[in-house]
Amino acid sequence: MARTKTARDRGVLSGFPETRAIEWLLRSGAGASSPGALLGGLCNQLVLERMPTAAALLTVASLDPLVASTRLRWQREDGRVIEEVMLHGMTLGATSDDRAGLLIKLPATKHQMEWFAEGPGGFTGAQQTYLETICLTMAAPLQAVVERSVTRNLLQAYLGRRSAEKVLSGTVRRGVGEVIEAVVWISDLRDFSVLSETQSPHQVITALNDYCARLVGAIHPYGGEVLKFIGDGLLAIFPLATHGENAACDAAIAAVRAARQGMARLDSDRLAADLPPLPFGIGLHLGAVVYGNIGASDRLDFTAIGSAVNVASRIEGLCRSLACPVLISEAVATRCTASLTPVGRHMLRGIAQPLELFTLSSEPALT
Repeated sequence: MARTKTARDRGVLSGFPETRAIEWLLRSGAGASSPGALLGGLCNQLVLERMPTAAALLTVASLDPLVASTRLRWQREDGRVIEEVMLHGMTLGATSDDRAGLLIKLPATKHQMEWFAEGPGGFTGAQQTYLETICLTMAAPLQAVVERSVTRNLLQAYLGRRSAEKVLSGTVRRGVGEVIEAVVWISDLRDFSVLSETQSPHQVITALNDYCARLVGAIHPYGGEVLKFIGDGLLAIFPLATHGENAACDAAIAAVRAARQGMARLDSDRLAADLPPLPFGIGLHLGAVVYGNIGASDRLDFTAIGSAVNVASRIEGLCRSLACPVLISEAVATRCTASLTPVGRHMLRGIAQPLELFTLSSEPALT
């Protein structure tokens, strides 16, 4: 059974000089790329000090939409750090190490360390006190690393990967942005007002979450970036700089097919549960967009605007009247390798010239 201690400032630092491990924590700990890197670096320093540490277990509490906590295990025999992630609602299993460990809660955090000694005798009293000192010194650098990771994860969850990196790199001033070429994706649920009036709030939220999960799950694997959800609508981009012109168009088309397949399976499950299907439309266009910070001085939104976004929105708006769930502009159609079917030239609201539109020629059978 692990013996729990709390590393508090009760004189534990006074008995030890600035050792190799403590100096590493003070100088390099906060700069570690991840909690696992910090744990591995620290344990390597303890090995050099000839501390009889066989294994170390760091449990890191998390503020993440998916992850509740992370357990990181270092083994002296191979020097590797193994990571186990506990999602919300899950429980991590017991460790396979049956040796008695020294469990220390890191002060002013929700994290904890457990140390395992070589040999059956465990740590000496002086070694236990030293490990308390290590944990006391480790608390602040670890929290800095964790908070940096939490910030990145939360920004990615709410802004998307590309936008999050822009914000983290310092692009935080209003009006600061860049012009990029991208395939613009706009999609929208059909008859959402009817769904909202005939279903309970819980059912509506579940339907929206299921719908968004299928679309995001199709867009991200093909390199797209979901910029925002607008009620039951979704705005995403496939930047040409990331993929190249032809590859970006092919990626967008492939994502559309994957989304259609995912939604077909969802609709099948909903019908089996006596719930209405979720028909939706997708519009694709290629062009220049202004990508950056827009809003008030104290409330900003990182998004994409411009004529390409407007055109994609107008194209998606024709899905209902043309009874076609996917409409693709000529700009995308002429640059992709997919087989598409023309649906004629159409006037778009607010656009001076008619646009040639296309749709998917066929969709692979569901498996």
